Amino acid sequence: MHAMTIDPQTGLPRGEKSPASTAAVIAFVCGILMCLGPFTALPAIVAGVLGRKAAREFPQTVGGRGMATAGLVLGIVNLSLFLLLLGLLIARRFGS
Repeated sequence: MHAMTIDPQTGLPRGEKSPASTAAVIAFVCGILMCLGPFTALPAIVAGVLGRKAAREFPQTVGGRGMATAGLVLGIVNLSLFLLLLGLLIARRFGS
């Protein structure tokens, strides 16, 4: 049995990544739920920004930067598609 060494900065075993922040997980899950339109797009964008900020400011204790980025991108794509569809529906309804 080998001795496990603990990183004094993080308190985790050496080589272990910091766990993802709650905001990063929320951003990713909301980003994946694209079928709900802006109801999940806006929370994905906000949580993605907060998750990336936390991972940047506290890299030793907070992880999930990639997950937060993915949620942010998916939220932006979701919102863009919703606004495009809404614009097309409005143009079709009120167009000549």
